[in-house]
Amino acid sequence: MSKNNNNVNDSENDEFKEPELKDKAIYLKVSDETRNLIDNYKEKGTTISDLVRNAVKCYDDFNSISPEIHGIIEKYKDVDESEFSFIEKALKYYGDQKNLDRDLWVRARDEMKMMLIGKTTFNQLIAAAEAPEHSLEKPWRKNVAIDLILWYNDSKPLKSLSFEEIIYTIQKVWVVTNYFHTIDVQKESEDQFHLLFRHRQNKRYGIYWLGYFTELFSSEEMPFKCEVEGQAFDESVSMTLKIGYKK
Repeated sequence: MSKNNNNVNDSENDEFKEPELKDKAIYLKVSDETRNLIDNYKEKGTTISDLVRNAVKCYDDFNSISPEIHGIIEKYKDVDESEFSFIEKALKYYGDQKNLDRDLWVRARDEMKMMLIGKTTFNQLIAAAEAPEHSLEKPWRKNVAIDLILWYNDSKPLKSLSFEEIIYTIQKVWVVTNYFHTIDVQKESEDQFHLLFRHRQNKRYGIYWLGYFTELFSSEEMPFKCEVEGQAFDESVSMTLKIGYKK
């Protein structure tokens, strides 16, 4: 038979060859700790091949987590804590929070327009509602805004916060508590911001909060010198804040 015919037959034979199975045994020397873990699961009826398959799948799943989530894990877990121990605690915390019926508060806020209100602010609003329109100075001065700002920023000293941190804290907290349904913040320049507070009340409500925040931003306790201009409308409050210098 010619050489060419041999080549043809070889090619035909190749087409009908069974694919090579990857059934070669994998040999790996493991530590005593790993061997004890394997033996523990073998006693429960789990085969070594199942252990290897599940372990590799788990390893691949964990490494498929986004870099953002890996960053969060590394940032918040203890130095000597394993990733799985941290994830276990995080899931328990998530379950505990769900059991606090926080979704009920969100529903009440969105559907019933209810406010999360502290005792001091409640008393101030009552006094403001009963007082003549020209007698709001006292409730303006007696406010807990700085306490809330410090609370939201993990009790950092007020002077260590930037002006932007203070503004965005107000934007977050006063919307979560539902005093306003939105607060728009526009940075017009490095030292000037415009804030638009939107509510569903009336102009007198806006006048109260205009005075409240004017008193806050003009306070001697604030770490920045600030010039405030503002105006209250039927369902919104417009404020322009110009930062002079850090005290």
